[in-house]
Amino acid sequence: MRKKIRNIYEIEFSEIVSWDEENDFPSDMNPIISVDGKDPSFRTASITDAYRFYREQKDLLVDNEYCQLKVREIEISNKEWIELINKGKLDYFEYSQYETKANFRILAWNFSYMGKKDSDDSVLEELLIVQSENFNMRVICERAGISYSTYRGFKNNKQPFSRQKIYGLLRAMKTIGSECWDEDLEYTYKINKSKVEKYRLD
Repeated sequence: MRKKIRNIYEIEFSEIVSWDEENDFPSDMNPIISVDGKDPSFRTASITDAYRFYREQKDLLVDNEYCQLKVREIEISNKEWIELINKGKLDYFEYSQYETKANFRILAWNFSYMGKKDSDDSVLEELLIVQSENFNMRVICERAGISYSTYRGFKNNKQPFSRQKIYGLLRAMKTIGSECWDEDLEYTYKINKSKVEKYRLD
């Protein structure tokens, strides 16, 4: 069965116990593994679910806390990948057997320490690359008014790509996706289907 490199997204929390004055960043941290008896971490195969959870939690940090969103690489078949996607929130054992030896990447972090606050976030770039697998990017680029070669330079060669261009491509994806189906169409379909079924029964 052919396998492909995919990503798992993990949000973790830590308590800051010491500070590196030279680099103005936490130096020692202890993982927070329980809050009111529950594991506060979150793991998922969906980058959108992960980023939504991260955004919700980063604003709830108390002093001396650090939150990060990291990427863990796995190698997995399409069938196994879809099963992980459909599960939503994951436990580590559900994907640990697929892990590669690649180091994890940190996409976003946020902390609060003795009145100091700071953050960094590169999730949108990751979101664009991940979601581009689901679309014909020539069509998306044309819809967004962005050169396809410029997008390819960003994706394949890490060339500079402005946030405005990323926003434009993601909006185009959302627009095209919304054109495929909507709730009104689904509601109408269900009504018509029930009428046909009722007619057949009568």
